[in-house]
Amino acid sequence: MINSVAFRTQARTVDHLGREQIADCPTAVSELWKNAYDAYSRSVELHIFDGEEPVAAIFDDGHGMSYVEFLDRWLVVGTESKFEAKSSNIDDRNGLPERTKQGQKGIGRLSSANLGPLLLILSKRRDQDFVAALIDWRIFENPYLTLNDIEIPVTSFPKQEEIISVLPALFDRLVENVWGGEDAARAKRLKAAWDAYDRLILEDDQDAIEPSKKIANTIINARFELHHFEQWQVWSGQSEHGTAMLVSDINFDLRAQLPSIEMDGAIKEIREKFFTTLSSFVDPLVSMLDVEINAEKPDFSYVVKIWENDRPEIIVGEDRGFNRAQTDMMEHIIEGVLEDDGTFRGQIKAFGKWRHIGNDYVISPPKDFNVPKGPSTRVGPIDIYIATYERDRVNSSHTDDEFAECERLADRYGGFMLFRNGLRVLPYGRVDNDFFEIEQRRSVNAGREYWNARRMFGRIAISRENNPNLRDKAGREGLIDNRAAKALKTLVVNILRRSAYDYFGSNSEIRVPELEQINLKNRKDKAEAERKKLATRHRKQFRKLLGVRLKDVPLIEERIERQLSDLTISNVEELLSAQQKLEGLREELNGFRLPGAPSPLGSLEDDYRLFRSRVQRCQSLLVNMNEKISQAIQDIKPPKPEEILNQQMQRNAGLIQAELRKWKKQIADLQTGEQSRIEGIFSERNKLFHSMAMPLVERVRVGEIELQHATELMEKWRSEIAEENADIFEGYLNALEVLRDNIDLELIATQGTSDNYELREELSRINQLAQLGITVEILGHELKSYDQMIRSGLNILENRNIEPRATQNIRTGLEGLAKHLDFLSPLKLSGQRTQRYISGREIKDYLREFFAKTLDRENISLEASDEFESFKVFEQPARILPVFINLVNNSIYWLATGKSESRRIALGVREGLIVVSDNGPGVDDVDIQQLFRLFFTRRIGGGNGIGLYLCRMNLAAGGHHIRYAETKEQKVLEGANFVIEFRGAEYGN
Repeated sequence: MINSVAFRTQARTVDHLGREQIADCPTAVSELWKNAYDAYSRSVELHIFDGEEPVAAIFDDGHGMSYVEFLDRWLVVGTESKFEAKSSNIDDRNGLPERTKQGQKGIGRLSSANLGPLLLILSKRRDQDFVAALIDWRIFENPYLTLNDIEIPVTSFPKQEEIISVLPALFDRLVENVWGGEDAARAKRLKAAWDAYDRLILEDDQDAIEPSKKIANTIINARFELHHFEQWQVWSGQSEHGTAMLVSDINFDLRAQLPSIEMDGAIKEIREKFFTTLSSFVDPLVSMLDVEINAEKPDFSYVVKIWENDRPEIIVGEDRGFNRAQTDMMEHIIEGVLEDDGTFRGQIKAFGKWRHIGNDYVISPPKDFNVPKGPSTRVGPIDIYIATYERDRVNSSHTDDEFAECERLADRYGGFMLFRNGLRVLPYGRVDNDFFEIEQRRSVNAGREYWNARRMFGRIAISRENNPNLRDKAGREGLIDNRAAKALKTLVVNILRRSAYDYFGSNSEIRVPELEQINLKNRKDKAEAERKKLATRHRKQFRKLLGVRLKDVPLIEERIERQLSDLTISNVEELLSAQQKLEGLREELNGFRLPGAPSPLGSLEDDYRLFRSRVQRCQSLLVNMNEKISQAIQDIKPPKPEEILNQQMQRNAGLIQAELRKWKKQIADLQTGEQSRIEGIFSERNKLFHSMAMPLVERVRVGEIELQHATELMEKWRSEIAEENADIFEGYLNALEVLRDNIDLELIATQGTSDNYELREELSRINQLAQLGITVEILGHELKSYDQMIRSGLNILENRNIEPRATQNIRTGLEGLAKHLDFLSPLKLSGQRTQRYISGREIKDYLREFFAKTLDRENISLEASDEFESFKVFEQPARILPVFINLVNNSIYWLATGKSESRRIALGVREGLIVVSDNGPGVDDVDIQQLFRLFFTRRIGGGNGIGLYLCRMNLAAGGHHIRYAETKEQKVLEGANFVIEFRGAEYGN
């Protein structure tokens, strides 16, 4: 006989599908945030409330659920799948565009069990009552219970304030899952199941608390208070709909985020993992240029707040993470698309220079790899973006501030992440995940392989639409290990290795020559920084000393005047007394010496002039006093002049000896302090290598790291420390040797600083003068035309053939002259150099008016794209306008001398950069490298070769850059194309 028997579902099935499927607490939070995203939330928040019994809460403003929906959907495992019909209710989207669902298996909600055992869920749909349910997930851990015997208390109520009154009834009904209720048969089954489970636990641990008692006590003692609900967007009135999940007896990972917990190494590690998992929940590296296929930036914000004594602190938030603007400034970047056939096409920047732009950088798939193309195996196109920087400061093309910012970002956000439809896929990007074997390859040869996961800022962007075969595992811990995932890994590893070999790693042909130039520049920059540091120190000391001297010099001036007016000399004793007073006053005035004045004096100039005039007044008074003493010597004629001179010698020697003793004491004090400082540095440097190497030995002993990688690390650390030691002590020794040779370092440094400033000012003045010269040259060319018009009109008048046309020519010519003189006003060199926003539209109008007659005469059109007109930059007009004048003037010359019938000059935007172009003959490839060199010109009889040089210098003064476009993607017209990169430019309306 054959029987038909149905599956019986034990309660533990829910536990297996929920808590046990999720790797850790932050991953569970991520899953619940994705559920909020699928519910069309605009924001989701995790709040962790400190207190006697901490509570965690996840709040969102999604469409929420009604009572019926909660019963038919939330309490039914597996409803949210690709087989479920898409909602046709546009109201559920809350004004948002349709979203691709992140959840597929319908078990993401069960991950809330990972946050803590006791869950209170509230939900509110627009124009519907609130629905509330209470769940203790530990009930589902009982292996002797079936799902049919577990009942979840659910209720609804119209007003939010009623939640406090309905909570007791929810708790009472929940605890019936342990004690039983009115159904006698069910109560009997429950009692037998809990008795069996309690015995099972006590058999393993006699001191354990029976699960039934533990659950009952938690339910009875749990407290959800009013202030826990107040941060929910629905509760505060910010939204009419949404869902709240409040958890009691929270997971230790959540408790570890609270400031009240005692800090130790484990807590620090938990916090770091929590932060790195949730901090980039939404893709922060989306390009604003819309050149990517899968990447998107949804209207969705997230935040984690911890509460202590009613004060919140944000520990994770979208505005506290990092973004594309920060990584785009890094010196190494690779970005592009891995196409369906396995070929990567994109652009690459190395050592701060773009080597390939647009889609020019191509990496083919490995020759020995067959890219899967079947409907169930193909990878599909993916977006790739990676930015990084040189680990050693001396090798980096960044400034000190930029390098420090890179280091700060790496400490918090470094990693290689994966995003699907804009949201993070875990565990990619965490330090404990090495799916693309980046660290494994580094252990073999760190220099050649180059990439370091801890200082990479990268991501892969996929989508369900374009990459359907890249699917998550049930526990959302990575991709299912299918053919598509394997192919993705192979292709991405190939891109990482190829780019490292071509540009970044030790095998790259450009690395050594680039580093030589960078090292030289960094040494010069360091010297310049030290010069500025010394100049700042000198100015600060000078300012302080000047203030003191300026306050005291009137007092000595008054004392000298008084003693001079009271001075009488009628005998030898009074003569000796007068000499002694004069010497004392001279010595006191010598103490008012100031070190060399800084250049420029700036705001100190008035005070310094006043001080010098006071000192000169004192010196003049002392000269008068000396003359009076000299006259007294002639009148008195002392009988023993050698005794007077001997006493003067003794006094002066005493003064010199006193001054020497003062110097000796100050130098001895400094030497003692310096000796102590140097000994401290030696002690610290002696210990540094051991402090780094000893933990490495232990890691090798326990098998955490391979010996080969460890030896490479140790040698790298030794080399770095040796180099740092040389930087510290060799310069110190050189300085001591210079002091030994009695060379005045202070004088050299301060004089060098002053000379440097003067040279810089002189160069600036020369540049301004040259700019004025080229402007006048251009204006002169145009003024000749207007001059001819005026002369023509005057000739007619002289012939007495006076006609209205003659006067009209004169008026037109004069107006033209006046307008061109007006153009000099924004270029003038005197007065305050103001900055303001200059728009592309203003530049276009300025150029059209400036060159109006020439453009009309030569039949040249000057065009500007909408994108150019809408761009703007905050700068000095005198720095920007001459650049465009020069570029357009050059285009006019070459168009006028060419044979093209349709003559065009275009102002446009390409790849976020301004382009000035024409359809003339362009620039010969041989001349491109010399274009911006001073005095270089290809004009026949008339060019002076300073226009483009001034363009570059003008722009560089404001941190902008100009270059000649060599790639097709950056050109607007087929002739000459000049690309300008404006720092801080804004594009769009």
